[in-house]
Amino acid sequence: MDLSFLAILHELNEREFKRKVSLFPEELRFFVVLAGGITGLENSRRTEGTPTAVIRDAEGFVSKLLQMIDPRQDDAFRSVLEAYLLETMKDELRNSCVNCRNFSRCLDVGSLTVGELFRRRINGEESERLKTEIRLQVEEALKKTPFAESDEAHRHCTDFTHHHTPSNIGDLFGRYTQIARVLQENFGTDTRSILNEMVSLNLSFCGETPPRPPHRDTATPAPHGPPPADC
Repeated sequence: MDLSFLAILHELNEREFKRKVSLFPEELRFFVVLAGGITGLENSRRTEGTPTAVIRDAEGFVSKLLQMIDPRQDDAFRSVLEAYLLETMKDELRNSCVNCRNFSRCLDVGSLTVGELFRRRINGEESERLKTEIRLQVEEALKKTPFAESDEAHRHCTDFTHHHTPSNIGDLFGRYTQIARVLQENFGTDTRSILNEMVSLNLSFCGETPPRPPHRDTATPAPHGPPPADC
């Protein structure tokens, strides 16, 4: 995966984390941080192209937090972890530029240089100057995709094509099912409750996904195949 693209995803993930933190009471802040670290780690382990250094850094972060407190028998933490996982799945289903198949093309990733700065960061350089420069370059790049943090990209952009479709959402569902089972094994979360919510998200997405717009040089849109049984 291109490092410039990873730098942009990293910045957007940090913004999404701040949004998720705001969904929970202040007294649960530590649990939210831990839930975010665990969810991010499990997702990175299952995302093709994630640099080993990124996964290793996430493992170290979660390990340090778990050394500070053992939340495995805490009902409040389990509730936060379950909610955080579902919110993260919702993020992947939003109609935002980030979830569009054309996101990388619109960013013109090949012309970006922020990847070299990001390489220095994942290799251990943590200066505030470096972080600021990465953030500024990412913000400049995101001006080309004004609906990256929206749920309305499909209403404003005729080229919007969601990365997930009713015919391939099973891959997403499978990944989060795996993570839910790991969370149950490690922290005692309620897998059945999580899966029920995930099924509802799946069915909602299948019913609400806008049809893919026709290619610009195609006279008529290609016919869609039949939806899978789970839709």
